[in-house]
Amino acid sequence: MIIADAHDAPLISAMANEICFKYYNPIVDNSLVKYYVETFQSEEAVHRQIEKGGYIYSFILCNNEKVGYFSVHPENDRLLMSKLYLKEEYRGKGLGSKAIDDILEYGRTIGVNIVYLHVNKNNIPSINIYKAKGFEIVKYDDSEIGNGFRLDDYIMEYRFVR
Repeated sequence: MIIADAHDAPLISAMANEICFKYYNPIVDNSLVKYYVETFQSEEAVHRQIEKGGYIYSFILCNNEKVGYFSVHPENDRLLMSKLYLKEEYRGKGLGSKAIDDILEYGRTIGVNIVYLHVNKNNIPSINIYKAKGFEIVKYDDSEIGNGFRLDDYIMEYRFVR
């Protein structure tokens, strides 16, 4: 894991803008993507998550170039895989799969029982990757996220066998 710090918030936010709008516009309404990026992936939000929220951000590298990132948040005996984003031209090269492996290894190292994530129910490519890695859909989440927007997500879990 190539851990980011709060000084990396501008780069992470810029990557979120590039990646999220391209990837999610075919899946969800553009206004939801805009709200999500502005609220949860702005420089200020990322900085706050790292400095005060207990989130750990890590860059995904290809030939020493930062081509994506992920974030995790430890929660007692669980680890939230909060984000996993790759630039379009680096998808399909095994980098996302390697990032998931790194996240699972981190969860194993810190001794959590479950790694979980939210994924939009229409994000079939990601759902299939998570399933191939051993995650299972455990419930549907349509909760309010603010500004009149609602999630339309599955919660998926990976349970460690100990």
